[in-house]
Amino acid sequence: MKRSKILYARVSASPYDERYEMALVYCIDIAADYCFSLTRLTDQDEIEVMVLDQVLIKVNDLNLTFREDVLTAHLDPSTANQLDGFEEYVVNLDVSDEERLQLIKALRKIFEGKQGFRTALQ
Repeated sequence: MKRSKILYARVSASPYDERYEMALVYCIDIAADYCFSLTRLTDQDEIEVMVLDQVLIKVNDLNLTFREDVLTAHLDPSTANQLDGFEEYVVNLDVSDEERLQLIKALRKIFEGKQGFRTALQ
């Protein structure tokens, strides 16, 4: 049975963070004391998925959709087991129009050359 983690989060996103030389999306659910993040270093092909705080894995690709201010990530069972057991993350975001655009830019950069990212938004 697929286990899902539902979060209600604030997001910080950047298509290029100069300090860390990476694209990043960091979602934090303060009430649940839980984070979900995706990063990709500029010179790397893999995407780093992090949950909780510093539980992470690098993957070649993953399925992620962004619709109506909800990020949904689907992980294969092996990847989920190496993190915290959840195969699906549903991250409900409270974002402004500017934050939404920044998020989409960051996700496009993270998934550059990959197949897993889908959004209907520009």
